[in-house]
Amino acid sequence: MSKSILNREWHAANRMPAKATLEQRLAWHAGHAANCACREMPASIRAELERRGMMPDTLASPGAPRRPSRG
Repeated sequence: MSKSILNREWHAANRMPAKATLEQRLAWHAGHAANCACREMPASIRAELERRGMMPDTLASPGAPRRPSRG
C-alpha cells in the first residue's frame, strides 16, 4: 500500500473560500504547495505566483516533512 501524500490536517484547517478572489486563491495555493503534495498547482496559478514572487521556498513532496499550518 502506498503512503498517502494528502495532508488531511492542512486541508481540514485551510478550506478554499467559496467564490474565492484571485488573491485568496493565490494565498491558498501557495500554502497548499508548501504543505501538501496531493496534486500539482494549476499552471495559471503557478505563473501568477512566480510573476508576483510569491512561490513558496519549499514545496511539499511525497515523504517530505510537512510544515504545520499557519493559523
